[in-house]
Amino acid sequence: MARYLVAASPIPGHVRPMMALAVELRHRGHQVRFLTGAAFHEMVAAQGVPCSAHPLAAAGTPTEPLRGRPPGLLGRWRTGRSELRSVFLDPMVAQFRAVTAELDGTSVDALFADVMFTGAIPLLLAETARPPVLACGVVPLMLSSADTPPFGMGWQPQSGRDYTAMNWFVRHMLFGGNQRRLDAILRELGLGPAPKYLLDWPTLADRLLQFTVPGFEYPRGDLPSSVVFTGPVPYGGSEVAPPASWWSELSGAKTIVHVTQGTWDNRDLDQLIRPTLTALSGRADITVVACTGGSRAPLGPVPANAYVTDFVPYSHLLPRVDVMITNGGYGGVQQALRCGVPIIVAGDSADKPEIAARVAYTGAGIDLGTARPRPTAVAAAVDRVLNNGEYRTAAAGLAREMAEVSPFEVISDVLAELAGARFRDGIRSSRDGEPR
Repeated sequence: MARYLVAASPIPGHVRPMMALAVELRHRGHQVRFLTGAAFHEMVAAQGVPCSAHPLAAAGTPTEPLRGRPPGLLGRWRTGRSELRSVFLDPMVAQFRAVTAELDGTSVDALFADVMFTGAIPLLLAETARPPVLACGVVPLMLSSADTPPFGMGWQPQSGRDYTAMNWFVRHMLFGGNQRRLDAILRELGLGPAPKYLLDWPTLADRLLQFTVPGFEYPRGDLPSSVVFTGPVPYGGSEVAPPASWWSELSGAKTIVHVTQGTWDNRDLDQLIRPTLTALSGRADITVVACTGGSRAPLGPVPANAYVTDFVPYSHLLPRVDVMITNGGYGGVQQALRCGVPIIVAGDSADKPEIAARVAYTGAGIDLGTARPRPTAVAAAVDRVLNNGEYRTAAAGLAREMAEVSPFEVISDVLAELAGARFRDGIRSSRDGEPR
């Protein structure tokens, strides 16, 4: 039996996969403690996992897309700089103190931290004993690469192009202020300057567990050997039962389209859910299942061929779905692809442009290129996916790749490898992200 600490930034799409990991580790007989924001304490505790709520200052504040921002890439960069400050940098010191308080209270065999839990950065740089740290990729692979455009641009790579200069410009010019802020924070802690670009911090960890398969990511000739693709972590154990009031009626549906704006960036359901309901209203051949993610925003009238619910159990729904329309939440996209469901993405905040670009790159779906598609664009995309078998074929290919890997077995093997390395080499593990 081992002891593990799981730390998650307090964002629903990050807490859920980390919670699924914690639950599985407990099922395997290990002692697990969870560290996240107070808002998720009850949800985690309901799964039987002891939970510590870190202070409010450690939570960060995910920013909604900036109102009145310039369109396109310039607006995306402005939002990106704001998000790096509010989600990555502002909570770092409080997260670091919260996680070190947990580690001071009891020894653990490994720390799992999602890639937005930046409190792990000072821990990795401090010249003190620490457990192995496993960064968990709950967003697309955000590491810099000569083979890919900088993370956040939402651009697909062009074969044979070298993106080294573009990455340098983004790191030192567009986001140089964020990097200088990181260095200042580390200096205040008696550390630093940062040896890596902020988004490259997971390469400091002993391993980066990326919660997808290689087929969903861009080819990289310079991928660090510390990156381990685990496949998507399933959520099924923590899902609620299907909504009994209308669930049985789906069995007679000819075609099911699922639309969601996820659990964040869903304050305005007119962005995607309303255009989808409008686009598919009156289609007798299509049944729409819309998920609001708990949003309290008004939605207006619901067409006769649609059902609306706050949350829906994906393990029950997705095997029945023909097309998923989403604003691009990473976890939801991975769960859909596990079931071979082709995807239409309409999102432009946070990591969503990157997810949309990867969906289009793999051929498993369509990137609408906006967070506010017109109903006509949604209807056309749905018909393209339903009438063109190439999208479903590509999604099915990713589903087969995902079925060939067992995420928790991969993670178990990594833990065994790290435990063996610690036994051979002593308490401290390598801090450069490379195996010893």
